[in-house]
Parts: sequence; C-alpha cells; structure tokens
Amino acid sequence: MNKKGYTVIELIVVIAIFGLITAITLGATSYAFKDNTEEYYKSKISDIESNARRYGSTLEELKTENSKVITVKELVDAGYLSPDNDKGDIIDPRNQKSTLNSLKIKITYEEGNGYKASIIDEE
Repeated sequence: MNKKGYTVIELIVVIAIFGLITAITLGATSYAFKDNTEEYYKSKISDIESNARRYGSTLEELKTENSKVITVKELVDAGYLSPDNDKGDIIDPRNQKSTLNSLKIKITYEEGNGYKASIIDEE
C-alpha cells in the first residue's frame, strides 16, 4: 500500500499541539496589550510627591510656616524632576497632549513626622 499523507489522528495531534503553543504564547504576552496608563500615572504622581518631600527638606522657611504649595513646574526648575521633553514639561501619561506642570503639591512639615507632600488638585 502506498501511503501518501497523514492520518486523521496525526493531524488532530498536530493541531492540538499548535493550539497549546498558541494558548501559552498568548497568555504570556497578554500583558503587552494591557492599558497601563493609569498605573503609570499613579507611579508618576508617587515620584512627584517623593521629590517634593526631598525639595521641601531644603526649604528652611517650611519649618516655620509648616506648609507650602508648589507646582510640578517648580520641581522641574529646581532640578528635582527630569522633564519629559525639551520644553521642560512633565507629560500626563493618560493624555499625551497635556502636561502635569501646573499640578499643585502641598508640602508640610511636622515636628517628629518630617516632611509630607500630597497633590491638592487633580487636573
């Protein structure tokens, strides 16, 4: 008998193997298609607040006034944040056309608790 081709069982096994490989590959790479802009925004805000605390620790008047409101632009100008472009802007990851430069941050100093920084208005 001259056998040319594959049996149905062999074809089913090959299709099953390709299906398994595809399922594993899609499962492992699905994170690449996930929208991470909100997580990136939260990370950026956390970075801004952290750098604002560092900036606040250099301000002597903060110990007497207990609080001060600054903008993200002030942090960039003082060298505490690296701008995202040549204009000195911090780009909002949720909307690439807007910036976070005018976002206000309140820095407070409490004896014993140190410096704290928090965003006081979300754009």
